[in-house]
Amino acid sequence: MKLEHIALTISDPAEIKNFYQDILGVNEARNFILNKVLAEKIFSIPRDTSFYYIQKDKLFLEIFISPGQNNQNFNHICLSIKNRELLVEKICKRNYEYVRIKRELSDLIFIKDKSGNIFEIKEK
Repeated sequence: MKLEHIALTISDPAEIKNFYQDILGVNEARNFILNKVLAEKIFSIPRDTSFYYIQKDKLFLEIFISPGQNNQNFNHICLSIKNRELLVEKICKRNYEYVRIKRELSDLIFIKDKSGNIFEIKEK
């Protein structure tokens, strides 16, 4: 079994550039409108929805744009990168929320986009 992609919902399409491209360094592979007929059949959401398929290396994300507040739970994505501290600097400069939990072996770092999606960041 392998992970094919992860789907997330964001409220502001500007986050594609501001967070996903500028912070995480992903590339936009394609974007289109998921028509309301398919959206209703698959997700029970009867409206046309903007959709972006983005990737970095072997990580593929499907990003759906849905204006308004998203309910948050324990969902998160864990990413392993080479330089966590550089990412934390980017987060701070752009006023994105992050949490660092000090631990004896290795700190835990979690970052959030403006829609509340959470990413755990590990050192490669």
